[in-house]
Amino acid sequence: MDWERACLGATHVGTMRRLLEESIEQARTRSQYGQVIGKFQGISHKIADMKVRLEASRLLAYRAASRLEKARDVSLDASIAKLFVSESLVQSALDSVQILGGYGFMADYDAERVLRDSVGSRLYSGTSEIQRNIIARWLGL
Repeated sequence: MDWERACLGATHVGTMRRLLEESIEQARTRSQYGQVIGKFQGISHKIADMKVRLEASRLLAYRAASRLEKARDVSLDASIAKLFVSESLVQSALDSVQILGGYGFMADYDAERVLRDSVGSRLYSGTSEIQRNIIARWLGL
């Protein structure tokens, strides 16, 4: 399962990148109260947080994959990456739906499906709670 946990991050990072790009496009083009919504701090901060989660997730996924290639036991790195990336995906999907507003709930838009699918990322290959248990064990707890 370490291999699976280490590699799942790559697909989730790609999904988070797409959500970020769609959210930026919406923030640049949708107007409210006479200005684009990206000028509102509430929207721009969500997008900034999405970018931070994306980059941190990318680094953790690369680190787990790199250690998988070089080391025999990577369960700590794989669990850290799996936990952080899957939780980040859910939060970025929630932020994206909120930025898209009513369109975020429509089945015609990708964000609605991604939000539903992202919840599963916290479950498969070991739930987020299992990942926390593995990390705690590695810390001697």
